[in-house]
Amino acid sequence: MLRPPSFASNFLWYRALIQAGEPIPNLVGDSGQAIVDPGDVAVVAVAAMTGDAHDRQRYDLTGPELLTFADQTAILEDVLERPIKITDTKALDRLPAGMVTGIRRARAGGAAYVTDHVPQVLGRSAGTFEQWARDHREAFAAVP
Repeated sequence: MLRPPSFASNFLWYRALIQAGEPIPNLVGDSGQAIVDPGDVAVVAVAAMTGDAHDRQRYDLTGPELLTFADQTAILEDVLERPIKITDTKALDRLPAGMVTGIRRARAGGAAYVTDHVPQVLGRSAGTFEQWARDHREAFAAVP
């Protein structure tokens, strides 16, 4: 069983706002999250499906550090070399119920943990949000 708490790629939800220079909503407040690179999740999944050593195992897949939404935004600002505005919003009523449940869990600290499961399975460190942002910099580039 693979259980990632929060994906780095979730920041792509804000791509159009970032490209337009509009503020992005901070739905999770000041809670820390161990953002995982979806690429790490995929590689762990392949290892788990192709090796008997992973039978009946549960892996809580996290990145190597806890980051707040503001931390992630600051990292992306450095990568993009331009400011990103954040707006504090609690407008969860406009989101699908499944997302609201996850956001409330994150706000309450439910994703504020780091595990060593990615390094255990892959034999290397989990990718950082900064590296993910650098790898996906073009996705956030301003629309010409």
